[in-house]
Amino acid sequence: MRRILSVSLPNELAQYVEKQVKKRKFPSVSEYVRHAIGLERNMITEDELLERGKEALAAHKAGKTKILRSLEDLL
Repeated sequence: MRRILSVSLPNELAQYVEKQVKKRKFPSVSEYVRHAIGLERNMITEDELLERGKEALAAHKAGKTKILRSLEDLL
C-alpha cells in the first residue's frame, strides 16, 4: 500500500532534486526521493561509527586484531 505525501521545498533544493532526477535518470522525482530515503535509512550514524571505532581500538589494544599482509589473510 502506498500513501501520497506532499513536500514543500525551497526553490534551490527543488532545482537540485530535478537536476539529480535528470542527471541520474530516475523515472520520477518520487523515485529519487524513495532512493534518497532508502540510503538515509541504512546510513550509519556518527554515534554508531564512534562506537565501532572505540570497539576496534579496544580489540586492538587487547591483541585481538590481525595484520593482513595479503588477501589470503582474510580467509
